[in-house]
Amino acid sequence: MWLIDTTLLELRFHVALIPQSYAILSHTWADEGEVSFQEFHDLEGRQKKNGFNKITTACEHARLRGLKWCWVDTCCIDKTSSAELSEAINSMFRWYKESAVCFAYLTDLLPDPLQERASTFNHELSACTWFRRGWTLQELIAPRKLEFFDRDWNIRGTKAGLIKTLHDITRVSTRVLENSDRLWETPTGTRMSWAADRQTKRLEDIAYCLLGIFNIYMPLIYGEGERAFTRLQEEIIKDKHDLSIFAWKAEPDGQKFRGLLARSPSEFRYCLVAQLSYQLKMTTEYSITNRGVQLHTLLGTDEDGNYLLPLGCVLRDEGKELPKRRDALEDKDSVGIFLKKAPNYGLVRAHPDRLHTYRGWTSTMVLQHKKRRIHAPQDVSIYDCLAIDEQHRLSIRVGEFNRPFEILNTGPDYCWDANSQTFITMADQRFTGYCRLRILTSRRSSFECILVCGLMRIPSTDKNSVQVNEDGLYVRAWCSVFSSSSSMWAELCDLTRGQEGQDLLHLRNIVGKKFGKCESDRCVSETTSEIILASVSAEKEQSNGIWFFRVNVSVDCLPRRPQKRIQKLDVS
Repeated sequence: MWLIDTTLLELRFHVALIPQSYAILSHTWADEGEVSFQEFHDLEGRQKKNGFNKITTACEHARLRGLKWCWVDTCCIDKTSSAELSEAINSMFRWYKESAVCFAYLTDLLPDPLQERASTFNHELSACTWFRRGWTLQELIAPRKLEFFDRDWNIRGTKAGLIKTLHDITRVSTRVLENSDRLWETPTGTRMSWAADRQTKRLEDIAYCLLGIFNIYMPLIYGEGERAFTRLQEEIIKDKHDLSIFAWKAEPDGQKFRGLLARSPSEFRYCLVAQLSYQLKMTTEYSITNRGVQLHTLLGTDEDGNYLLPLGCVLRDEGKELPKRRDALEDKDSVGIFLKKAPNYGLVRAHPDRLHTYRGWTSTMVLQHKKRRIHAPQDVSIYDCLAIDEQHRLSIRVGEFNRPFEILNTGPDYCWDANSQTFITMADQRFTGYCRLRILTSRRSSFECILVCGLMRIPSTDKNSVQVNEDGLYVRAWCSVFSSSSSMWAELCDLTRGQEGQDLLHLRNIVGKKFGKCESDRCVSETTSEIILASVSAEKEQSNGIWFFRVNVSVDCLPRRPQKRIQKLDVS
């Protein structure tokens, strides 16, 4: 670490840094005139730079406090060395934290005495560029002693004396401003929200300036663009157990689907203050894999066919305090995100511009969810959204039943969405799928059947067909149903045990050759007390501009008539 001798104005390299032995300068860089590491060694040339004056003044203030050393980021980092630059950025939070005093130099704060302009000081302070830069967030939080200076280097206040004002300007909690050690008990989403309205000159720096806020160390790769913020989130996921990292919201009217990770801190703007659930935190595991983010967590469903991932945290509006006791959270609303199944992607985030609100806390929520292992991509592009929409086009939804039923197994697994009971056909005109069903006919009896369905091309339109291209090609759904009394039952049972492509193709060919592929079908099953008639039919429907097919199942039970006993006549 390079430090400036406050008396000689010379740079000296220190291998071991003694805490509280140096002052440090926090400021906003000018577009030109700053003194670089190389220029600082030019004794005559540095005098001509506008930025040299604040360096000498900072050193003078440090010397008056009995400090021999001072650190200034413009001239104390050799930016021509990528290794030194990376070490400095990864260590910067610690350097600010271990300084004896930090001078915040606000070049756009007018040099008026605090007592004469007390009524407007807070407004003028909030207008300073220093509060809108990404790098100055950690420079506000980390130092134990922080002093604010105006354009003429008049001291205008300290962090300790301006806690309430600084909180109102930055939204950083007063507890963290008072003691940066409390940063580690603050949820990830809340820390991200503090940087929501801050900017950096380099796109990558919006991620790199937050490394110290999350105690993360990672290499710098200038030129990677938004990927830097993705890498930061991946490192946070590896290091911390906090689902509030997924509690972001995109801008309205954006992409229809997204991955699990945000694209910038601005998407955490509404995650001002969060409080985590310790119950849910203990039951959720997640990690980064080659398939994206993998989670072993509770997963629920909603009435619109979405999956619900509870994030185990309560968000509040600004100005409202959360209860400190954990048991007091039971009646508070917690949040989650919407997910949708997409073959080849896993689960993607649906409705990324809003969060799901749970009425009540985890004690009631846990009972309504099942533990599942899922994976989701970090992000999806606009082209991925078009592909996902195309996958859901011409899907086959197993729709209404007039009797209670249970789905025993389905195939192919990768196309079946158990939540919405839908085969995601990916618009494959030769798609074939099956459901093995158990349908209750009374309190004590039930029967099993196999529903086989798929898509087929037809040369002309009918009421249940959908046009798929401009060449006049139409597609409709077909369905067949088989009971245990069918001559094909044993063969169908064998075919529906496998998930191989050849099994499904064979299943399609068998049904097509022996029975034909129609948009309706029925089967009969008999018991000692009743005759069961199961009917299926496929109809097209439209939702959000996307055509799909619904297969409805109807079951009728007819009681058997008792057979009359024929008595033999005695002719003797």
